[in-house]
Amino acid sequence: MTSISVPAKGALIALATISVGLIIAALIVVSLRPAPPLRDADTPAGVVQRYVLAFQSSDLSAAQKLVEDGGDKQVCDPYSSGGETAQVSLVREATTEQTSTITVSMAYGSEGGLFFESYESQDVFELKKVNGTWLITATPWQMGLCTAEEMGL
Repeated sequence: MTSISVPAKGALIALATISVGLIIAALIVVSLRPAPPLRDADTPAGVVQRYVLAFQSSDLSAAQKLVEDGGDKQVCDPYSSGGETAQVSLVREATTEQTSTITVSMAYGSEGGLFFESYESQDVFELKKVNGTWLITATPWQMGLCTAEEMGL
């Protein structure tokens, strides 16, 4: 059986301490990062941003107002993300006079056991202009609103 010398043990402890310190510093920097500024509410990206904020804060009334025929819709699956909140970022916007497709990146993170687990995916919001107002016609499944019939109720 081999043993580690005292100087080597000290170096390992120092390296471990520095590593833990850097991880903690990185988590603090990420958590203190300011929220992106609100985009103009009359743009497709602004509508998506407000929808995501309303959806994540469980403001169903505000979210319904941003969805075509949203008045009779509810959250499709309130348990779909396992209680995690996605960090949603605009990736790409393709807009014509009457339609828009907003591609977003949705990053999820959760602390599970000893490790910080995270994953990221891209999905799209589709919008169309109705009487001069941009309304969402399709959302990523994680943030969808459905009618009772669509939910099988």
